Amino acid sequence: MNLSLPPFWPPVAVSGVLLLLTWALTLADTLNLIEATNLATLLAWAFLVIELPRLNRKQRLPILILIAAGFGFALWAWSRGGGFDLLHMMREHLKLVMLLAAVNFIRLATRLYPGGKSSGIRSFGLTLGGMHLFSSVANFSSLVLIGDQIQRDGRISPLSYILLSRGFSLAIFWSPFLSMIPLILEQVPGVQMPQVYPWALTLVVLGMAVTLIEAKLRYGDELATYQGYPIRPASLFLPGILIGTLLISHRLFPNTPMVAIVSAVAVLIPTTLMGWRNGLAGGLDTLKKHITTQLPNGRPEVSLFLAAGFLAAGVKACISSGLISFPFEQTSAMVAIITMLAIVIIASLGVHQFALFAIFAGLMHNVTATPTLMAIAYIMGVSLSMSGSVFSGLNFIVQGQYQVGNREILRHNLPYTLLMLLLTSLILLVMEAAGIQ
Repeated sequence: MNLSLPPFWPPVAVSGVLLLLTWALTLADTLNLIEATNLATLLAWAFLVIELPRLNRKQRLPILILIAAGFGFALWAWSRGGGFDLLHMMREHLKLVMLLAAVNFIRLATRLYPGGKSSGIRSFGLTLGGMHLFSSVANFSSLVLIGDQIQRDGRISPLSYILLSRGFSLAIFWSPFLSMIPLILEQVPGVQMPQVYPWALTLVVLGMAVTLIEAKLRYGDELATYQGYPIRPASLFLPGILIGTLLISHRLFPNTPMVAIVSAVAVLIPTTLMGWRNGLAGGLDTLKKHITTQLPNGRPEVSLFLAAGFLAAGVKACISSGLISFPFEQTSAMVAIITMLAIVIIASLGVHQFALFAIFAGLMHNVTATPTLMAIAYIMGVSLSMSGSVFSGLNFIVQGQYQVGNREILRHNLPYTLLMLLLTSLILLVMEAAGIQ
């Protein structure tokens, strides 16, 4: 339940402006236009303080635990002679907050157009592919936009659930507009995405193939008459423009951090398209409403990332002080496999997958000798946790919108999770044998 707020508590409109200012100041700072890290950090945490009571208990408790744990680690390091820089800890994930605020603007120009009618495996496959591509920029809103088209009487069938969860969770392997790729770039030292992408895309293809085969073997009766929601290519106009602009911008400005380019493109392109469609006056009115009503709805993700960064900073302080020693001298395929398994297992117990990534990436920062292997392990661990953990944000949305139970989530995902863990482990061993680090 949400906490009752006193009359003087700032409205959500104030939170929206705070998050917008955090985005603008962090972007300008990242581009070396001004020095605004401290101010942006304080604004981001002011947003968290204001919006924390508006979260429900399930959302609020993990955030408070992460912050408390971060304090605990930092105080432990300080008691043993380490430094204690609270502001430095608070800004650990500031650039990711900038990204989360930016991608929230994509919905301003999101349009979904139905394609031709079909049934059976063709309909399922086309809807799965459309969901995958559409969610690469539409983020969590894609679950509801497409889910509402394939629900029946407020519920979704097993195939429809698989379609939503797999289509979305596999998109994090390659889309810079979801959180994982920017996280990898920020937290994994020495990683080069051109080396990661071929293997990441291979796993996406494998995941899609496993999903199609599973649909035929486990849900054959439903698949034979399945009525999905294939989308027209016009629905992918915005994703195409965003990704195309991103690639061109990165080519023109190769030294500009990718997270800054993504954060700028994610705001400027949708806002421009929305203004072109609605006109200047209508566009400004829509933009104002978005900032004051829709932007604050990013409170769960923004708060979680700030809290996870705070914990990661505390863990790093203990590592720097020699209080936490890593059991391996350097990473390897086996370390990557163990880490991937740990993320999936611990996430299934209720710890958020992105918080786990922040913890493991912090622990292994100084011993990461195989950044490509670790990137693949991190992404797969987070992807499988998103689709398979009953505590993930994806499954919270699906549970709330379409009445999918916890047992159903586990039953639909467990075989897929186990098989993908096995296949990814084999691929990581092959990568190591081929000399890929």
